[in-house]
Amino acid sequence: MGEIIPRWEWRTFAKTIETRIDPADYPHIRHVESSEIYLTSANAVGNPKIRDEKIDIKTLQRLSDDGLEQWEPVLKAAFPLSMDQLAEVYHALKLGAPPEAGPCSYDALMKMIDANENSWAVHVDKVRNQYDVDGCIVEASEASFDGETFRTVAAEDPDAARVSKTVAMLGLQARENINYVKAAQRIKAGTLA
Repeated sequence: MGEIIPRWEWRTFAKTIETRIDPADYPHIRHVESSEIYLTSANAVGNPKIRDEKIDIKTLQRLSDDGLEQWEPVLKAAFPLSMDQLAEVYHALKLGAPPEAGPCSYDALMKMIDANENSWAVHVDKVRNQYDVDGCIVEASEASFDGETFRTVAAEDPDAARVSKTVAMLGLQARENINYVKAAQRIKAGTLA
């Protein structure tokens, strides 16, 4: 995967989000539209997602005192998955050992996720816009979880202090840091508004 530089991230989700500054007033870095399948569970500690026929997993490494999360990519692989790769998916979801050995096709993985009462798949369509806000990446996006649409604003950088400063500039420091895993869990529970 090349050199991995863990990033500190802060994100929030809601039906509407107002910020103190408009990220669109800063240099636009990137516009991306994507469809992904997030795999999650009630106890997930990782963030497995499937995009472009590959599985991508990030795991939560650390939490800062002010609520930032440091995520690190641990796997990016094409299907079929080897036994070790399948075990990494199950580890991220805290599901124990997989019921089958690899190689594991996309269809076989989705059947295993569906058959486990503690896990589920969520189809997420994203329209992402990223901006450079004083050196920190700020994402102002729309994410639809199985057709239910939410706004999301995020800040990310390898420097935690820069992320905290940017979140304060946005006027969002009083809001909870909600990553995609938490968002999917709360949407399933009906507690994300």
